[in-house]
Amino acid sequence: MSVGVICCKVLEKEIRKVAHHVPEVTHIHVMEWGLHIRPDVLLETLCREIRQMENRVDAIMLGYGRCQALDRLPDDFAVPVFYPEGEDCIGVLLGQERYDRELMQTAGTWFLTPGWTELGMEFIFDELQVHRMAKKGYDPLALAHRMLKDFSRALFIDMGFKRNDALMRKALSISAEFGWKLEKVEGSLIRLKQTLHQAVDAAV
Repeated sequence: MSVGVICCKVLEKEIRKVAHHVPEVTHIHVMEWGLHIRPDVLLETLCREIRQMENRVDAIMLGYGRCQALDRLPDDFAVPVFYPEGEDCIGVLLGQERYDRELMQTAGTWFLTPGWTELGMEFIFDELQVHRMAKKGYDPLALAHRMLKDFSRALFIDMGFKRNDALMRKALSISAEFGWKLEKVEGSLIRLKQTLHQAVDAAV
């Protein structure tokens, strides 16, 4: 019995924590971060990676939210493929209902998972897609400030990792750059665990 996992770099720590004591997980493939910005590219890349892995395992788990792409996965893979509930990695770690509630509470909220926090400003520039303008001589930080002028809060999703203090300091630095109030909320691995258990059960 063998389960393979294909995950985004941003969720790698969470995936490895969930899979650590699951002997059925024999393959973990970590994909580059930021593919969600181009959903069609994400879908194409995931399909290719699944095809490459499907003959080596009995089931596959994807460490992604829906990301505007996964609901278009084909249904002709050689093994069952599972992914957690959630529109994106924020929904996966917070739960979609809590995610929506936080947005209703403060619409101008920038969410910081541990993975996104580690990437820092590079993640923000990529998410806002300011790199093309930067190549034309514009200051990416100034562009980011203009595009995020209506944001007022950063919400750090605490997953209880060992380097949490360092992550919080980085989250505080990002928040200070944009003048955001930094708040913290506890995340959960439950949706990742449930999805992995689905894959393990299907692999029997």
